[in-house]
Amino acid sequence: MSHPLTFLPYYPPARERTLRQFIEAFWNEGCLTGAIQTRHGQTALLRLEGQREDGRPRGYAIAIAGHGGFERLRLCGPVLASDQGLVEPDIATVANDLLRHLRPPPAALGRFVAELQHTALKHAWSMTAPPQATLESPYPWQEAQLGDGHLYHPCFRSRMGFSVDDHLRYGPEFARPFALVWLAIARRASEAHTLPGIGYEQFIAGQLGQSEYQWLQERVAQQGHAPADYRLLPVHPWQWEHGVRQHYAGWLADGTLLHLGQGQGHWLAQQSIRSLSSLDDGQRCNIKLPLAIANSSADRILSDHHVHNAPRISRWLDGICRDDPFLADGPRLALLAEPAGITVARDRQLPGAYGMLGAIWRTAPESLLAPGEQLFPMTALTTLSSEGGLTIAPWMARHGTEHWVQSLLAAMVPPMLHLMMAYGVLLECHAQNTLLILGDGLPCRIAIRDLPGGLHYLPGAAADSAQQAGLRAAPAYRDALNASAGFLFGSETEARDYLLEVMFFINLGELAWLLERQHGYPEKRFWHAAACAVLDYQEQFPSMAERQRQFDLLGPTLRIECLAARRLLGGSTQRLRTVRNPLFDALAGAAP
Repeated sequence: MSHPLTFLPYYPPARERTLRQFIEAFWNEGCLTGAIQTRHGQTALLRLEGQREDGRPRGYAIAIAGHGGFERLRLCGPVLASDQGLVEPDIATVANDLLRHLRPPPAALGRFVAELQHTALKHAWSMTAPPQATLESPYPWQEAQLGDGHLYHPCFRSRMGFSVDDHLRYGPEFARPFALVWLAIARRASEAHTLPGIGYEQFIAGQLGQSEYQWLQERVAQQGHAPADYRLLPVHPWQWEHGVRQHYAGWLADGTLLHLGQGQGHWLAQQSIRSLSSLDDGQRCNIKLPLAIANSSADRILSDHHVHNAPRISRWLDGICRDDPFLADGPRLALLAEPAGITVARDRQLPGAYGMLGAIWRTAPESLLAPGEQLFPMTALTTLSSEGGLTIAPWMARHGTEHWVQSLLAAMVPPMLHLMMAYGVLLECHAQNTLLILGDGLPCRIAIRDLPGGLHYLPGAAADSAQQAGLRAAPAYRDALNASAGFLFGSETEARDYLLEVMFFINLGELAWLLERQHGYPEKRFWHAAACAVLDYQEQFPSMAERQRQFDLLGPTLRIECLAARRLLGGSTQRLRTVRNPLFDALAGAAP
C-alpha cells in the first residue's frame, strides 16, 4: 500500500471540488441562502449566508464560472469564509453553517457531513492513482480508470464503509485485479433466476470453465454435503470479510452456507465498484455483486427483486429491440442482458442482512461489438487528459466537432425516445449506465446496462402487460428509503421530465458544458443540435404526432429531481424543481 500521507498534496483540490459540488447542487436546488454579486470587469461571485453554531452569521463566497443548461449555476475555485481571509475553511464548518437554517435531523446532517469528508479524502487518494487509461486501452481498463465520479452529486466518492486501504484495494481507479470468494448456499435457502432454457448450474459451469467448476463442487463434497443440494454463489472479497462472515455466521455453522475458498479468475472493478469485468475472457459475463457500502448517498446492496426481475426484463426488452424495425436497424440499441442471478429466498432473509448476498451475471459488452467497433464508457466523455483538454479531443479533431457531436446525439437520442414514445418504456440512461459504441472514433450506437435497476414504464402504453405482471416489486420499506423507486410513471409529462433529466441534465449536460469550456464549442450550439435530434426523430414518425404532442419534449419547462437535497432532507416523496428546458430555448433563440 502507499505511504499513509501520499494523499496530502492532493487534498486541497479534492476538498475544493467537494465543497464546490456541495454548494452548486444545494444552491441550484434552492436550499441555500444568498445572492449573486456581479462585479464590473471581474468574476461574479455567489455570496452565501451561513450561521455559526452560536447563532452569529458567517458569510461565504465562491466564484461563478457561468450559467449552464437547465438553469444550472456553475461555480469554480475555492469557497472562502468572510472571516478567514484566504484560508479555505474545513468541510464540516462550511456544511454546518450553510445547512443549519434548514434544521435537518441532527443524525442526517452528521451522516451527510461525514459523506462529504470521506468524499474529499478518498478523492484525494484517487488523484494519486497511476496514469489513466487511454483511448486505445482495452475496455475494462477504460471502464475502471477513465471517469471522475458523479459531476453533480457532492458525495461523488464517499464509499462509506470502505477504509482508505479498502479504497486503494478495490476502488476502480486504482485498477487492481482480485479474485472472488466462492460460497455454496443451500437450495432451500436460495432462489436462482435465469432466462428460459438456461439452467443455473449449467450456466455457472459455462462461465467458470469445467476445471474450476469441478473444483468447487469437490469442495462442497469435502465438507460432507451433496453438491446437488447447493448452488454456487460468488462474493466480493470485501463483502465476505466485512459483512457475510458476521451476518451469516449461523448459516456457516449449520451448513446452510459453505465457504469454498478463493476462485481462480481475475476481476477488475467497474465504475460502480460492485460490478466487475473478467480479465481472463472478454466474452465472459460481467458480475454484479452486493457491497455493504454507500456511495453518492445510496447503499449498494443487491435487492432480491432486482435479481428476480433481471432475466425477465432482459427478455422483455430484447424482444422489443429485436422486433421493432426502427430499433433493430443497425441495431440502434444494444442491451447488456442479465441472463442469470441468485439471491437469498424471500422467506429466508435475515434481519439486518437484506440484499447482502446475491449475484447478477450481465452480458459482457465486448461480445456485442461488430467488426471495427470500439466500446467507450460514457463517463469518460468528460474526463480531461494529462495534457489538458478533453480525453476525446483526438476523435473530435479527426471528424470535426460538429459532426462528432451530431453523431453522438444521433446515436443516443432516437432509441431512448422511441422506447418511450412507442412502448412507454424508459431506461435510466445516465452516463454510468450508458456505453458508447464507436467506429473509427465516431459514435454510431449505444449500449445500456443495469436493466432491472433502471426500468420505468407508463401504464396502459404499448408495453407488454404480461411482462409487467411478472415483475417483483421492491419491499415497501425500500421504496420508503428511495422516493424515486418503483417502475410506474403516472403521466406522459412525468416520463418526459425523467428522460430529459437523466439523458440531458445528468448525462450529456456535463459534456455540453465542458465542450464550451475546453473545446470552444458553445453550449447553446450543443442544445440546438440536441433539439434538432429530437425533431429529426419525430419527423420520421408522422403517425405518432398525437403521442408527440402528449410528451411535448420541446416544451419550455420541466421538473427535475433535487438529487442532492433529498438525500439529506429525506421524505417519502420526490423533491422536484421547475427549470427551463434548454432544448426549447435553443430553438426559440437565434440559430447558433
